[in-house]
Amino acid sequence: MAAYNETSMRKVYGFWKVVVVDALGVMFMVAALLTGWLPGPGGVPLFIIGLSLLSINHKWAERYITLLRQHADRLGDYVFVKDARVQVAYDAIGPLLVAVGVFLLVRHSAVWTTSLGVSGCFLGIAVILGNHGRWAQLRRRFRRKR
Repeated sequence: MAAYNETSMRKVYGFWKVVVVDALGVMFMVAALLTGWLPGPGGVPLFIIGLSLLSINHKWAERYITLLRQHADRLGDYVFVKDARVQVAYDAIGPLLVAVGVFLLVRHSAVWTTSLGVSGCFLGIAVILGNHGRWAQLRRRFRRKR
């Protein structure tokens, strides 16, 4: 009798685990649609988080996540070229975007300036990490430590 209860409890737990993870994934994707119009990254990170949660239980979502990873790596190669002049320009633009973003966040309280400040910070950090292959270096360092 005890084995029956333990087995049935595992099945119930597994079922609810799938339901909760899928519901969270769908909620993140709906939030992505609702925030997609905002300046900055908008709903793209939320959409990717939702798709990642759905990929835990569904192969179709896992295929899309793999496809996104492949194209994101290629996009980085196109944007962050190996030309020294372009890299120097990115080295100047990245911190400038972060500084302007922080200035807008600290000095202004209007919603649009706050959104613009957050967008500037995110874009500046993305430029800093993407230039000179810093993002790839960070990924390699964290993968070695595991």
